[in-house]
Amino acid sequence: MQLLREWPPGFGGIERVAHELASNWQRPVYSLDAQPQRRNLPDSLPVAYPRQRLPRLQLGRLLLPRPSLQLRKLLFSSEPLHGHLPSPGVLFILLLARLLQPKRWVSVHWHAFLECSPGWSGILFGLYQWLALRLIPWLSVVVTTSPALAAELLRCGCHSARLKVLPCCLDAELERSALALPLRMHEAEAPLRVLFIGRLDSYKRLDLLLHALAAVEGEWFLQVVGDGPRRVAFEKLSQQLFHGDHRVQFLGCVDEPIKLCCLEWADVLVLPSDRSNEAFGIVQLEAMAAGIPSLAFQRQRSGMGWVGQLAGMTWSQQPKDLAFVLQRLLSDKDLLMQLDKQSRARYNALFSRAIWTHQFQDIGPEQSYGGS
Repeated sequence: MQLLREWPPGFGGIERVAHELASNWQRPVYSLDAQPQRRNLPDSLPVAYPRQRLPRLQLGRLLLPRPSLQLRKLLFSSEPLHGHLPSPGVLFILLLARLLQPKRWVSVHWHAFLECSPGWSGILFGLYQWLALRLIPWLSVVVTTSPALAAELLRCGCHSARLKVLPCCLDAELERSALALPLRMHEAEAPLRVLFIGRLDSYKRLDLLLHALAAVEGEWFLQVVGDGPRRVAFEKLSQQLFHGDHRVQFLGCVDEPIKLCCLEWADVLVLPSDRSNEAFGIVQLEAMAAGIPSLAFQRQRSGMGWVGQLAGMTWSQQPKDLAFVLQRLLSDKDLLMQLDKQSRARYNALFSRAIWTHQFQDIGPEQSYGGS
């Protein structure tokens, strides 16, 4: 069984990872229900596993479990338990389950290192992360999503024998659809079609992409897929930079078929997050499977830059050089076609479901695979 803060399958990386594990294990998923409104919306992907909401106490963004029959069942079950961090509430339950049953298999998925903001909130999250790094080596296994995060966890004290790397993967239908898209033929004078997919929040740094495009000479278009608290601010910045010339489209949240159409349209995906809070970016896999290069920044304690690294495009992976790279892709369509092929080849070599299924078998005890 699994435990996480969010409600899967959702749209974020943690929810999608939990969804994929649950689809294979066919065991219950317990959620602290961070976004209760999501439960009333249609699921973004088919769900064939039981989900259970844990009653919880909310203190700002902090979610802590309340005593309940559901919590008791979770704590005293003999089944293997796999939790997803970051979440103080999830960490508390995992440790309590381990204390109550020291021989029970209790494992954890470390998704990201948090870069804490100034103020009391940042101090508290920093304290949580400090404690988490000292407590998780006590659990059965620590799973993370990239070699970069694994190296940092080793440096922080995790035992190599208990540390596993399991990169994120795509849903089977999403993979089939993306791989079925034909590789593009890029005409020399065609505009560069840039795609951004993600929550419009501060750390996603869409503003860095907008400023980079403002420095590009030549014709380009940008589609922005996603919504969030910073959407109005980003739309205003776009108006200021480009004077409403319609080169930037804000599409809001879209369903999977529309997102696939956006991928089919695009020449390059850009994820300009500049904080380690975003550590993988599953949408990079969708782009690479579709034969689209993905540009992301290399950050300490993050695997974002590693996911889409290509031999044909070596660059600093820093914000200051993003405009230069976009200009190069606009000017050199032969390079763009080469990167298309390399992107799909990298996906097939490192992130395909066939590769993932083999790695998946290594993350838990044999009895945890009782589903499919």
